[in-house]
Amino acid sequence: MNKMKSQVQLLHNDDTVLDPADPSLRERGAVMVDGREWGNWESHRSGSWTACQHHDTLRLEASSKEALEAAIASHN
Repeated sequence: MNKMKSQVQLLHNDDTVLDPADPSLRERGAVMVDGREWGNWESHRSGSWTACQHHDTLRLEASSKEALEAAIASHN
């Protein structure tokens, strides 16, 4: 059986949604998987990327945008 790979999109939010009290954040936005809202993502000045799924305690960490997209896709 061959499972189709999920289509993952990291959508960028307006920079005004960044918390000025958290200088470690570079960017953040929403995660869409197969056209449906999945959760949110953050890019940190340290070079790490994180994603949290809505409705679950799942938190993923990666070293790049591409690695984060792959990690999200593998959990669907």
